[in-house]
Amino acid sequence: MIHKLTVCAMFIALGVTLGYSLSSVPNIELVTATIFIAGYVTGWKCGAGIGFVTESIYAAVNPFGVASPPLFISMVLAMSITGISGGIYRRIGSSHTAVRHLQTGLAGAALSLNFAVMTTLGYLLFMGLPANRFLMSCITGIGFYLTHIAGNFIIFLIIVPILIETFETNGLLGFVSLQTGKK
Repeated sequence: MIHKLTVCAMFIALGVTLGYSLSSVPNIELVTATIFIAGYVTGWKCGAGIGFVTESIYAAVNPFGVASPPLFISMVLAMSITGISGGIYRRIGSSHTAVRHLQTGLAGAALSLNFAVMTTLGYLLFMGLPANRFLMSCITGIGFYLTHIAGNFIIFLIIVPILIETFETNGLLGFVSLQTGKK
């Protein structure tokens, strides 16, 4: 049990730290990749929890201010989905190198799009705007959305598969895997 908590705490600390380290760069971040890898390593249940706690800490103590309740909830749910996705990817992802790179790149883009949609809806709820303003909000934020999606596509295309392969080839997955509860 202590082993599980330690691994989860390390991923949470890493995610929050990476969030703060790149907070001055608009829409380029490593939190999503960290939570996805955490889900891959620990399984979808722990990945969901890691995503929830990591984003809760970051959204509550954000350098730009605390997120409004609807936005906070949408951010936390989106990152929980990211952790779940990492756990699912471990079960269904390809082991072929080129395919793995493409799959993770597309996963990063899709998870970023999911975050954009969920947080835009959270913003509309907070502002009391009707749902028909969703399209206008998306058009207004398209530059930010595309930067985030493209940035995570590249991070997930290049960095995530290398880290996953490093965990696998160095026997680290067996040591930190929480899916079976074994070391």
